[in-house]
Amino acid sequence: MEIIRLQNKKKLFISIVGNDAMIQTMLVRILNMMNIEQFEIDIKTYEDGLQFFESNRLYEAGEHLLILDGIMPVMDGIEILQKVKSDLRKQVYVLMLSGRKSPTEIDKALKLGADDYVTKPFSIKELQTRVQQIIQRMKQ
Repeated sequence: MEIIRLQNKKKLFISIVGNDAMIQTMLVRILNMMNIEQFEIDIKTYEDGLQFFESNRLYEAGEHLLILDGIMPVMDGIEILQKVKSDLRKQVYVLMLSGRKSPTEIDKALKLGADDYVTKPFSIKELQTRVQQIIQRMKQ
């Protein structure tokens, strides 16, 4: 019976892209503790945007949620966001998690298509709530 239920669940690929290993580990723990019953969750972490795009993860069949650090070497979160949102073939949900707190930066990310923006340091409860809200939008 359990196997049948798993087969009926949509897959949700959560990709965490950021160069802070401690935050990545914390995010994976937070996401694994969340009760996301409607999806089979697959979480992976990437150190930068180049590594993420080279993985071809976006082409996996299922829903996609990216949690992007705003400040990274090689390719920052805004550059990843622009590239992901320019590909109109795929609906990708994006949560920016950044130390950039200026209204200009936040506005820019939201105008480029980010679904939400959380500044560091962040509250674990708030982050969980914002992730849940994005996941609720996926079901609609």
